[in-house]
Amino acid sequence: MGRLLRYIAYSMGNFANTIAYQVFGNRIQFYYVDVLGLNAAAAGVIWTIYGLWNAINDPLMGQLSDRTRTPIGRRVPYVLFGAVPLGLSFFFLWTPPGQSPWLLAAYFLIILFIFDTLYSLTIIAYNALFPEVAPHLKARIDLSAVREVLATIALLLSFILAPILAEGVGYIWMGAIMGTLVAVGYLISMAGVREDISKIKDDRFGLIESLRIALSSRPFRWFIGANIAKEYIWLVLAAMLPFWRKYALGIQGQTEVFGMRLSGGDAEAILLGVPILLTIPMLLIWRPMVARIGPRRSWIITSFCFIPGFLAMILANDFYTGLIGTLLVVPGLAGSMIMPFPLISEVIDDDAARHGYRREGIFFGINGGITKLAFSAQGVLFAAVLSLSGYVAGSDAQPESAAWGVRFLIGGTPMIAALLIAFFMWKYPLERAVRRDLALERTSS
Repeated sequence: MGRLLRYIAYSMGNFANTIAYQVFGNRIQFYYVDVLGLNAAAAGVIWTIYGLWNAINDPLMGQLSDRTRTPIGRRVPYVLFGAVPLGLSFFFLWTPPGQSPWLLAAYFLIILFIFDTLYSLTIIAYNALFPEVAPHLKARIDLSAVREVLATIALLLSFILAPILAEGVGYIWMGAIMGTLVAVGYLISMAGVREDISKIKDDRFGLIESLRIALSSRPFRWFIGANIAKEYIWLVLAAMLPFWRKYALGIQGQTEVFGMRLSGGDAEAILLGVPILLTIPMLLIWRPMVARIGPRRSWIITSFCFIPGFLAMILANDFYTGLIGTLLVVPGLAGSMIMPFPLISEVIDDDAARHGYRREGIFFGINGGITKLAFSAQGVLFAAVLSLSGYVAGSDAQPESAAWGVRFLIGGTPMIAALLIAFFMWKYPLERAVRRDLALERTSS
């Protein structure tokens, strides 16, 4: 299998991950709170518990894959045998047994834990293969670009197809279709992956010691800070988009856009679908810059690119001004997609050079667990801001204060997160090593 084809096949796992993560992030809160009537404060509590569980669950799954020994490797079995159960658990997210407030909250919490455990086990094993599939920095930048092109296609399905399906055939069928795509994508991703089991050394460290070693890495701590902020930006854009469209832009039913009559779901799909589509050429623009100056400095630059778009989204009050805002965030979105994996791979290489053992699982597990604290941050801010601004769950009529609360959540809070990314990357200490490796690779190529 050629390198590009192998990269595309492997990247289908990122396609599957993006479907699962973004449809979940974009629709689940709106579905349970606005459609089913789950209390916003109860949703905030559930998200907080969920984020705290991830702080334990993800590192545990990473350590499990690090210590696994099978004839086909440490990571591949978890992706192959986790794909179908993960797709099924995604489907069951959308099948609550009733609308009793207590039953609804209990079901949401339980199925959320089942889905997330399977998701963590599969995605951490999949992500931990990245440094092995692309062992050098230039290859990692190339693979990251391919991954994110596939992710962009998945984002289009998440933000365009999912809302249309939800309104057209209902949330249950939407869950079934998207869950199938999740399972199939992960299965395809393992087609060209062969782990070199001869290079796998036995790890004598337990979970606590592995956590201590990983968290003692200064580059990793600064990377984690930036990645939490990045995850928050993507999460809050996805989670607040339906509320923003409905209450800030005033698009609740049929609306006329460019001479066409569109439903609210169709208008929402355009608002973020068109910008997501434009991230593909923007990824191709960023890629040579990342290869030239390194992902650290590139991430600082792309973080500042978010600011005009978020300001526009705060002030937007109809479809057209909303679209201007979402179009202006395209450079920042594309940049934030391509940077993290080359950086965390450098962190893992640095740790392996210091300790003589590659522990991709624990690094990706800690990364996944801590960055999912963004769910907790989003949940707490969602509950606090909407409650204080007078939002009424399940009502189509909201006070103006609630609309401004939504504007602050979708524009103001991610603007702060973008500035935090720039600060954390300014403090990230591995830039010299990155620039040296890039120079050597350019000289030898």
